Amino acid sequence: MWNAGRETSSPGTELREKQAKKEKERLIKELQLITEERNDLRDRLRFLTERSMKNRPHFRPNPYYEDLERMEEAVMSILHNLEMENTEVHENNHKLKKEITFSR
Repeated sequence: MWNAGRETSSPGTELREKQAKKEKERLIKELQLITEERNDLRDRLRFLTERSMKNRPHFRPNPYYEDLERMEEAVMSILHNLEMENTEVHENNHKLKKEITFSR
């Protein structure tokens, strides 16, 4: 009766906990190896895909591609600036409407 509140761990429980810990470590190691292998295979596939595209006889790189990329960056920058300006104008408009409403 006096041992009712006290928990004692049995040798079977400790053994199961050790086995579970070993199994967990084994699974973590296995997952790391699988992830590493997946990343390596993905890199190899990317390399082979890019190389095969460049070696195709009908594949010719677009000479204007870099120009298009620069133009896209410029357009995206302008778009961002316009969005920021639009937000600012909207906020100012909202403030002015509040002032007009308040003054009435």
